[in-house]
Amino acid sequence: MISPAQRTLALALLLGALSVVAYAPFDLFPLLWVTLGGLFLLFERADGAWAGARLGAAFGLGFFLAGVSWVYVSLHTFGGMAPPLAALATFLFCALLSLYPALAGFFYLHLSPPPGWRRIGLFAALWMLGEWLRGWILTGFPWLATGYAQTPPSPLAGYTPVLGVYGVSLLTAFLAALLATLTVEFVHRRHRQS
Repeated sequence: MISPAQRTLALALLLGALSVVAYAPFDLFPLLWVTLGGLFLLFERADGAWAGARLGAAFGLGFFLAGVSWVYVSLHTFGGMAPPLAALATFLFCALLSLYPALAGFFYLHLSPPPGWRRIGLFAALWMLGEWLRGWILTGFPWLATGYAQTPPSPLAGYTPVLGVYGVSLLTAFLAALLATLTVEFVHRRHRQS
């Protein structure tokens, strides 16, 4: 039987994998607002910093396994690596990349201020910081920064020349957390009124 914690981790993994549909060639940019908002809500219900790290890692693993599957093709088809070894190397690479969302989850729950704007801002800042660190430390792999999904016709696309991709990642994560918070508040109000 699957425990509630395992179901929550599976949901985080699924949200991460679905996030890839926000990027080209699908270009469903609003989906990232929903999936990151879902991760924010999972963090909100998490029981401590280590639970946040596990949720962030699960989200990241789903995100990178779905988004950088071409690494397997590069290793196997073009690099001549045996399929099991290429699959293992790809999985380990994605697991390494998932440490960045795990760090964001850990520090979000470790530092989280009282509910409100500061909480939403902290989530967005830590998400952006994790992406920026991923672009510079260990792998230097900026692939799939959330700002890259916000291309025209996204209303956030116009901020890219001014703020850069990481600034748009910050706005994307902020908007996702804000929309998630407003949705939860709206549902609670409707439930109380009925």
